[in-house]
Amino acid sequence: MAFLNALGQVSRRGQWRLRRSFRAADPTGRLDLSDDGLIDFSRASDLVLTVSPRPPVVGSRRQAEPVLTASMRAGTLFVLNPGFVEALFPDGWSADIPPGLYDVRLMVTIGPETAEIFDEPVELI
Repeated sequence: MAFLNALGQVSRRGQWRLRRSFRAADPTGRLDLSDDGLIDFSRASDLVLTVSPRPPVVGSRRQAEPVLTASMRAGTLFVLNPGFVEALFPDGWSADIPPGLYDVRLMVTIGPETAEIFDEPVELI
């Protein structure tokens, strides 16, 4: 099976620090690599990161329940404005999580609206 694994492999031993930068497009539609392109999350009331087992059938609409969650409200997900989001899962996070493919998703809430802004696979080994 071939797939684009944006987050690569993560060892289930020790802590897992997941840190990503988020950028907007420039006026031409390309990724803005300047400091102005970093997304400002200061208006977000919450960001929630989930890690869920990948469905066995590609394209399946059924999503499994998350095995890991981090959120800004719970104090387990941190926003380093502008543009950086970080979650730290301490040593022992994987005690009940088997190796395999998982989907990492990030939802952002601003006012009454919530949107998924990140959905990438990771292999836990």
